[in-house]
Amino acid sequence: MTGAALRKLALSDPRESLKKTWPLLFGLVFGICTWVVLTGFTRGATNFVKERVGGTLPNRIRVSASKSSFGPLALGGNMTEATVAQCKKIPGVEAVYRQAHYPGPSRMYAHFQTQNMVTDMILDGVDPECVAEQLPDPGTFVDSTTSQVPVVIPRIMLDVLNAGISSHTNLPNLSEDALIGRTFQMTVGISSFAPGESTNINATIVGVSDQLGPNGPTVPLAWVLRNAKKPVDYHTLTLKLAPNADLDSVLRETEKLHLAAPDLETARKVGQASFFVQLLASGFALAILLVAAVGIASGFTVKVQLEQSDIGLYRSLGASRRDILGLFLVRAFWLGVRGSVLGVLLGLFFGQVGATLVLSLLPKALAKDVTLFAPSWLSLLAALVLTPLVPVAAAWLPARRAASLEPGRILRGH
Repeated sequence: MTGAALRKLALSDPRESLKKTWPLLFGLVFGICTWVVLTGFTRGATNFVKERVGGTLPNRIRVSASKSSFGPLALGGNMTEATVAQCKKIPGVEAVYRQAHYPGPSRMYAHFQTQNMVTDMILDGVDPECVAEQLPDPGTFVDSTTSQVPVVIPRIMLDVLNAGISSHTNLPNLSEDALIGRTFQMTVGISSFAPGESTNINATIVGVSDQLGPNGPTVPLAWVLRNAKKPVDYHTLTLKLAPNADLDSVLRETEKLHLAAPDLETARKVGQASFFVQLLASGFALAILLVAAVGIASGFTVKVQLEQSDIGLYRSLGASRRDILGLFLVRAFWLGVRGSVLGVLLGLFFGQVGATLVLSLLPKALAKDVTLFAPSWLSLLAALVLTPLVPVAAAWLPARRAASLEPGRILRGH
């Protein structure tokens, strides 16, 4: 009896049906399914947070002046044109975009459907090139000398409105499409706490951008510089990096200028937390697989005892010890293949169902274009390739015992 015939027999054994092997498969399937779901959610949630913190445009970092405090004394602050010039000299920096607050109080008057809102706000200004790639029509966000001024809304401001304010008030959820083209009124130079001379402005929303910090409506920076009655310093600079730029080298140079990249640091901390969560998920799945391996080892030990007469028959027909060893290891490997495929498929199914359920509970505008469940193809491939080795390792000792059985003793009933 050839080894190929034995391996074919191992794969076609009617006693190896899915129904019969389910107790052995359960641990493998549960472990892989759990790993796919947990790592997929961790990766999706990490990508979501990183995009909300750092923005979706690649090769950009936002820097601000480092601040130090000694009791009530705070050192550090805003940046000037000299800082901009120094940043432009950093190797790998392709462009520098400026952001600044309008140096004075502001107030916004808005009307949407049946709701009216009046609130004090921080009016911000930004170089149009910083947000141009995210606007439907970049040509609309330019400095205006008329009373009609274009405005871009920070993405984080929209998220806060939809996730918090709209959930607890009668205000509706707002989407980017619903906002573009709408107008509202602003007054600059006056607020609830700072009366004085004011200028009325008609503002038109031309887009939403995640390249702006947690400030208020943002106008072209040239408008702020032209209308400000006080000197204007920059609170944030966005560095656009060249394709071949060395990020670590750029960060070292910005540190020499006493600049910090808080968004990048936050994203790194999120990445580190994600790594530890995935490590815990992997450890939990590994523990399940180890328990499953013990069960598989016990199952194959029983299988060897029940099939002693078959083993003796195979040996008498010319099968070697190596062939018997291969027979049981092929069965174990085939068990692992089925367990890994089924575990991955169930993990993808339950992960997608869970993500859909979670997103359905979020405001529609906040959940738009969000991928909450995002397992990596590398992790799925690793599960499919490595999981079959678990039952092979578990079945090794029982298979060795089966291979060491003497056919004469088996057939004599000893």
